[in-house]
Amino acid sequence: MLLLPLAALAAGCQDPDWANRTALQVGAPRPDAAEIRERQTTLFPATSEERLLVEATQVLQDLGFTIEESAPRFGVLAGSKDRDAVETPQVVGQVALMVAFAVLGAQYNPVWDTDQVIRATLSTRQVSTQETSLRVSFERIVTNNRGLSRVEELNAPEFSSGFFEKVRAGLAQRT
Repeated sequence: MLLLPLAALAAGCQDPDWANRTALQVGAPRPDAAEIRERQTTLFPATSEERLLVEATQVLQDLGFTIEESAPRFGVLAGSKDRDAVETPQVVGQVALMVAFAVLGAQYNPVWDTDQVIRATLSTRQVSTQETSLRVSFERIVTNNRGLSRVEELNAPEFSSGFFEKVRAGLAQRT
């Protein structure tokens, strides 16, 4: 048992710059960060930041989000909503594994998702006198039946494009 940490320490000594490289990798942005940011951002012509934030707030509320933070002066808005995360196939699969292990005389503790919090973060920026950009990002924090949580980015194109469509529709109604 003691040999493994010593081996890792010895390997680190062979490369004196390993700590610097590791620190740069841990804090590095994702390789596709620019692509994701582009998908999450769109331009709204002839719309002020204030009007865009008001409409985005209403769309989030229509989607069941509770607004948690709002800083209109800085063009920032954040909200969340709690949802059930239990999926029957996942639970059935875990219980089946537990039964199979029990038949084999082994113990298996099933794990399945129970709850999730979906978070939305928005930011606006006045690009010119005629255009305002809006960026929206979504993530979910999923908790399992053991109380452990994981964070998942929801960056499929349909999340942001669907949100932008609703904001555009709301702006068109109020024109």
